[in-house]
Amino acid sequence: MIVTIPEGVLECLSAGATEDKRPSVVLLHGIQGTATIWKPLLPGLSCLGPVLAPHLRGRAGSYSPDRPDAYGLTGFASDLHTVIAGLHGPVLLVGWSMGCLVSLEYLRIHGSDRLMGLMLVSGTPCIGATGGNDANWFHGDTPERVAREAAQRAKRLQLTETATDVAVAGSWLAVRAADFRDFLPQIDLPTMVLHGSEDSECPVAHASIFARSIPGAQLGIWEGCGHVPMTYAPERFSRAVADFFHICQGCSA
Repeated sequence: MIVTIPEGVLECLSAGATEDKRPSVVLLHGIQGTATIWKPLLPGLSCLGPVLAPHLRGRAGSYSPDRPDAYGLTGFASDLHTVIAGLHGPVLLVGWSMGCLVSLEYLRIHGSDRLMGLMLVSGTPCIGATGGNDANWFHGDTPERVAREAAQRAKRLQLTETATDVAVAGSWLAVRAADFRDFLPQIDLPTMVLHGSEDSECPVAHASIFARSIPGAQLGIWEGCGHVPMTYAPERFSRAVADFFHICQGCSA
């Protein structure tokens, strides 16, 4: 599926009919991966309604500028706004890793009117939120240094498809300065926070910040799980999404 944005297009993976007026699920990938991380889950989740997983800019067939400064959170949030605007029903937004930050930027700019719920998976409101226990994505402070780290990280997370080096570097240089901690109490959606106890990329302390700061947020810690719960236990993850989807439906009825 192709979504047109002002600068070009976004390629999206989808399941179910997007013109369906039932509630939808939108899945956001992380800083280095693509929507392919969600592909095994799409058929099962499509029983809930339309499911859409956009390749954010700089990934797969989506718009891929060659400037690192084109990969800020505001641009990602604008792209997400276009994706959501094309859906007919309310949306459960599921962000993984950097996808959590994109989700928060979307909410900060565009509000929650089109959403019925929010899932924050393996994420953080601020890379440096826990002092010495920081999110361990990259350490480089220039595009060249981040690009050198990217190959090792992709292997560590078993990513089969990755963003361009420019996209990874630009995304990192943008998100490392983001801080949504003061915004979290303003979130007015049913929220589920899901995190692995053994997440070395984004330690579990970051999930606790979400849980205590977002009103009414539910917290699920998966023992033994690392940074990628949807590949660690895909069936369990799909059930968690489906269960929370139904909770959100009940809240919005």
